[in-house]
Amino acid sequence: MTDTKQGQKPAKKSNNVRWLAFARGGRVPAFALLMAALFLQISDPQFLSSFRDRIFDFYQQSQPREAQYPRPVVVIDIDENSLLNLGQWPWPRSYLAKLVKNATKAGAAVIGFDMLFAESDRLSPNEMSQNVPDLPPVLQRQLSTLPSFDDIFSRAIRDSRVVLGISVSPESVGANNFGLGRIPSFALLGQDPKPFLKSYPALIGNIDRLDEAAAGRGMISLDQDFDGIVRRVPLANRIGEQIIPSLALDMLRVATGRNVIIQTNENGVIGFKVAGTLVPTDTRGRIWIKYAKYDPSLYISALDVINDTIDENMLAGKLVLIGTSATGLKDLRASPLTSNLPGVEMHLQLLENVWTQTYLFRPEFIAIFEWAGTLLTGLALIVLVPLAGARTTLGLLVFISITAIGSSIYFFVYNSVLIDVSYTLFISILVYITMVYSNYRGTEQERTRIRTAFAHYLSPELVKRLSASPDSLVLGGEEREMTFMFCDVREFTVISEGYKHDPQGLTHLINRFLTPMTGEILDHKGTIDKYMGDSIMAFWNAPLENPHHPMDSADAALKMIVRLAALNAELKKEAELENREFKALRVGIGLNTGVCIVGNLGSEQRFDYSVLGDPVNLASRLEGQTKEYGFSIILGESTASSIPNYAMIELDLIAVKGKQEAVKIFGLLGDEEHAKHPEFLAAKEAIETFLERYLSQDWDTALDKLLSIEELNPRLEKFVALYRNRIHSFRATPPPADWDGVYRATEK
Repeated sequence: MTDTKQGQKPAKKSNNVRWLAFARGGRVPAFALLMAALFLQISDPQFLSSFRDRIFDFYQQSQPREAQYPRPVVVIDIDENSLLNLGQWPWPRSYLAKLVKNATKAGAAVIGFDMLFAESDRLSPNEMSQNVPDLPPVLQRQLSTLPSFDDIFSRAIRDSRVVLGISVSPESVGANNFGLGRIPSFALLGQDPKPFLKSYPALIGNIDRLDEAAAGRGMISLDQDFDGIVRRVPLANRIGEQIIPSLALDMLRVATGRNVIIQTNENGVIGFKVAGTLVPTDTRGRIWIKYAKYDPSLYISALDVINDTIDENMLAGKLVLIGTSATGLKDLRASPLTSNLPGVEMHLQLLENVWTQTYLFRPEFIAIFEWAGTLLTGLALIVLVPLAGARTTLGLLVFISITAIGSSIYFFVYNSVLIDVSYTLFISILVYITMVYSNYRGTEQERTRIRTAFAHYLSPELVKRLSASPDSLVLGGEEREMTFMFCDVREFTVISEGYKHDPQGLTHLINRFLTPMTGEILDHKGTIDKYMGDSIMAFWNAPLENPHHPMDSADAALKMIVRLAALNAELKKEAELENREFKALRVGIGLNTGVCIVGNLGSEQRFDYSVLGDPVNLASRLEGQTKEYGFSIILGESTASSIPNYAMIELDLIAVKGKQEAVKIFGLLGDEEHAKHPEFLAAKEAIETFLERYLSQDWDTALDKLLSIEELNPRLEKFVALYRNRIHSFRATPPPADWDGVYRATEK
C-alpha cells in the first residue's frame, strides 16, 4: 500500500511539470484571447458585422457583376430634364396615365412604380374646383364636370400590367393601410415563414381607385445598413398575418403569371420560388444584391416616353421601373459601388439578380465554418509557436493567410459566395503576436530577475540607468538642486536593550520599520541612498529629474509618520497579547533642499551612486534637532520656501553644530488641507507672536506667551520647555548688545 502511493507521487509531479511546461510560452493568455474572440464572433456585434460588410464591399468593387445583354430591366426616369419641361413634381396624373399608355404600347412586359400615390391628385379638375378659393360658380361647375385625373390614371393602369409601390411603416401613426386586403397570398412550402420575416405595424398604400386597378403592389422600402449602404433587400416582410412582397418580387409574379412560393425549414426562410426557380435568401428572407456598374443608358427620360419619341425596342418585353434620379426629389441611395444612386437603381439591380440568377450567396452555415476556421487556426498557433519557434510559425501564418484569402476570392468570383476570412486572420495575428510577446517577456523577466538581485545592493533607478547606458558606469558627478532626507529612530538604544536576548527579534523589528518607511519614499519618487542601522538617508530629483522634489519629500515624510502610527498600534497589540512592556517607536526626520554633487562617487575599485555637499550635512543636523524642539519633521528654510502652503511653524534661527551660518528652521505638521485647520492656525499665530517678543528680549511677555502656548496645545511641551530654559539662561546671563537672535547648537 505504501509502495503504491510512493509510486504514484512522481507520476503526479511529472504530470504537473508537463502541464507547467505546456502552459509556458504564452499559451495561457493566447488561449484566453482566442476564447474571447470566438465568443465575440458568435455574438456578432454591430461593429464586427459592419467591418465584414466593408470586406464584401471591397469584393464587389474589385469584381462587379457583369451585366448580361440584352438587359431585362429599364427605368423610365423622372429626371431633371422632365421636370424642367413638364413642371415641378408632383405632376398631374394625366401625365402618368400617358406615360403608362405609351410604355404599354411600346411592349413593356410589366411596369412597376417606385413611388406612392397615397392621396388624390390635387391638380385634378374636380379637386381644383373644391380647393381654389373665390372661383366663379360657372367655372367651378365646368371644372367639376371634367374627368378626374385619378380616373384617367386608373384606366391606364387597368389597361396595362402595373405594380404600384407601397411602403411598410414602423409606426401606425400616419399610415393608411390602403390595399392591404388586396395583396395576393403566397404559396407555402415547409414551415410558417411569418415568424422569420421582419414585422411592421402598418402600411402606407395607394388610394383605392388606383390600387383596385393595379395588377400588383409591392414594397419600395429599402433596408439600409448602419453605414447607409443598401446591401441586403428583403423579398418580403409582414404586417400582422399578411405577407408583403417587395416591388421586384411582385413584378416578377405579374410578369410570369405564377404565384410565388415561400420555401422554409425549421431554421427560417430558404428562398422564394418564382416560376419554378428558387431565389435563395438568408433565414429572414433577405437577398444580397450583386451590383453591376451603374449604366445611364438604362434610364429613359419620362419626357421622351410621354411625348412618344422613343424607339419601341427600348421597352419591348422589358421589366419597366418608373422612378426618379432628380436630386430635388431626394430619392438617393448608396451601394457598395457608388455613394449616390437613384433609389430605383436598387430595384433594377435586384430584378436583374433574380431574372438572371446572378445574386450573391451567404448561407447560414458559412458563419459556422468561419468560426471553426478561427478556432482551428488559433489552436494550431498556440500549440506550434513555442515548439517550432516564431520564424517557422510566421511562415505557417503567412501560408494560412494566403490560402484563406485566395479561397475567399475564388468562391466570390466563381460561385458568388461571400466568405469573410478577415476576422480569422486578425485573431490569428493577435494570437501570434501575444505568444511572441510572451516569449520575449519571459526573456526580459529573466533579465529583470538578475537586475533585481543587484537592486538589493544598488538603487533600482541606478540599476535601470546602468542597464540602459553601461557607459555611465564611471566615476564622476553633476551639480543638481535636490532635496535630502534623514530619518532616525529616537531612543533606539533603549529599545535595543529590550531585545538583548533576542537579536532576531530586533532584526525583525527593524525590517518592519524600514519596509513601510522605504515604501513611502519610493512611492513619492525618492531614491534610497543608504541604510545606517535604524536610519535612512534618501534624496529626490536624482537620478531622474523631478521638478516637484520638495513637495514630494514633504508628502513622503508626512506619510511616514502616519505609517509609523499604524505600526505602533500593531506593536502595542502584540505586546499586550505577549504580556510584555511596549515601547513606541518615534522618529525624527530632517529635510533640506540645496545644490549638491550627485553621481558615481568612490574609488576606482568600488563606487556608489550618492550625493556630496553641505545641504546634505544640514539635513542630517536638522534630523538631530527634532528631539530638541519636539517636532517629528524639521525643514530647512530652502525646503520650507518651496512649499509655502503647507502647515509649517517657524521654530528658530539656528546655527547647527559644525556650522557658523545660521538658518531658519520650520516644524512640518501637515499638508495644505491641514494648514487651514483652526487649531493649527491658532498655534502658528501664538508661536509667531512669541518669537517676536523673544527676539525683542521682552522676556516677561515671552514667558507669558509660552504659558498660553502650552495650554493651547500640550504637544508643544518640549518646544515650550526649550525656550523657557533658554529665557531663564538669558535672564541670568543676558545676550550681548548686538545679539542677532541666532541660537548656536551644541549638540548634533
